[in-house]
Amino acid sequence: MIYCPYTNREISESEANREHIIPLSLGGLDGFEIPVCKDFNSKVGSKIDGALANDFLILMKRNELDVRGHSNKKPKAVAKKSTDTSTGKPVQVAFDRHEGLKIWCPITKQHLPGKRTLQISVSLDIDVGLKFVAKVALSAGYFVYGELFRKHVKHDEIRFIMNHDLRNLSSQVTKISTRVDDRFNQDENPDLEVFRMLCGMLGNSSVVGLVPGPENISIFVGVLGYYMGMLNVPASTENFPNEGEYDLGHVVCLQNGSIVRVSFRRAIEKMAESL
Repeated sequence: MIYCPYTNREISESEANREHIIPLSLGGLDGFEIPVCKDFNSKVGSKIDGALANDFLILMKRNELDVRGHSNKKPKAVAKKSTDTSTGKPVQVAFDRHEGLKIWCPITKQHLPGKRTLQISVSLDIDVGLKFVAKVALSAGYFVYGELFRKHVKHDEIRFIMNHDLRNLSSQVTKISTRVDDRFNQDENPDLEVFRMLCGMLGNSSVVGLVPGPENISIFVGVLGYYMGMLNVPASTENFPNEGEYDLGHVVCLQNGSIVRVSFRRAIEKMAESL
């Protein structure tokens, strides 16, 4: 039997498939994977991973780095609800680092030439980033700490965050002990600044960090150099390893086609050296 951290169930091998903890379209690599419930993966996982991979800001970064998913399709950031202010007609604006900006008219089915004044509108799902952080926290937590994570971390709260839009559940959110931070927050908490800096200073890497405290564990996630967020989850960590690659915590960095695993202490030292 196989434990699936997404569903909190024991499943058979026939019910499971391999899951990239961070999908290829977001900088993931083969090897940073766990087996999970394939039904969950197809019904729920794609709504989170796929939605974030097509987030406008993430698409801009994916386009810049030419980070492709399983389809191998070149990513492009397109503002579909834009307007040519000189004519008032709707247009779609595609941003491509190599091809430049292109304006498409959906009425004439043609690209528009020349300089134009545009009103560009994009929408961002403020919940999907935090759902993704929760999804990665569950799989990476079990990948790194195994049964210790399963038995001693309050992962039911992580699962709740993964499966709900928190902005629509304010009364229930107040009952959750887990503290959250996402990519749009501006909290100047020193611990959060360290997590944000690590995600940014690791270049174009995607990264997961797990930092146990006396009564909790902080899990932060970065995608292609962007800090996505952090969950601080109640946990009993007295038996968690705290030496070698686990000194003060553990960091998994996906960089230049390689999986690099170091202690949180070493990650901080490297960051200090680069400063």
